[in-house]
Amino acid sequence: MANLEIRTQMRKADVRQWEVADCMGISEFTLTRWLRKELSQEQKTAISKAIQNAANLKYSYSDYKR
Repeated sequence: MANLEIRTQMRKADVRQWEVADCMGISEFTLTRWLRKELSQEQKTAISKAIQNAANLKYSYSDYKR
């Protein structure tokens, strides 16, 4: 499976593809297409940062709601 480390990072961070795509300013469908084939290291780094941002947003928002 292509981009397994990105998929694993999303799973561990408990974020969905649409959340990552939203942080990147792209559609979920674009991200899904990108993940079909192995990405360059530069693309992986950008997606990895978006995963971290999405996770931070998700958890900071959930803390705010409490």
